[in-house]
Amino acid sequence: MLPEPAHSVLIGSLLGDACLSRNGKAYRVRFDHSQSACEYALWKQQLLTDFATPLRTVSVYDKRTGKVYYHVRFDTRTLPQFGWYAQRFLDQSRKVVPPDIETLMTELALAVWYMDDGHRRRDCNALRINTHAFTLPEIERLKQMLECRFGVHSTIHLVVRNQRVLYIPSSSAKRFCELIRVYVPPCMGYKLL
Repeated sequence: MLPEPAHSVLIGSLLGDACLSRNGKAYRVRFDHSQSACEYALWKQQLLTDFATPLRTVSVYDKRTGKVYYHVRFDTRTLPQFGWYAQRFLDQSRKVVPPDIETLMTELALAVWYMDDGHRRRDCNALRINTHAFTLPEIERLKQMLECRFGVHSTIHLVVRNQRVLYIPSSSAKRFCELIRVYVPPCMGYKLL
């Protein structure tokens, strides 16, 4: 396990955009964001500076659109400590929500998860967090964690085929934003109410 704040950044990122991969006998973590989120990626990289490689720009070809997109990316070094996270967040090679997610979450982890996969709905002052990578029971676990750990009510919405999101209605969105506001860097402030 990593020390804070790196631990919480990693928990939130693993629920969001980061991925674990085996490199020899140990694991490393990859952080990949769109080029427009460069300041956010740099903020993360600085919080993980003892473990992280330098930020770099990469081009990514998207087969669906036939376009090339530019991303900013960094990895952690391959270290035995990341095995602790792999045991919780990987089932073979699939990313999962750990059964003990409620005890792992902090306000910083919640902020990172939201900054990675969440967005503000402008039409109704509600929030959404994408959970497409997870199964329905895992999404229900996340919903319960929000309610029990943070007192934030949410519902599960089906958006496309089997893709579901956590919807935080305006009645809970303000509380959610107040919980994480202190951890959100200025470049991501637009996601808050």
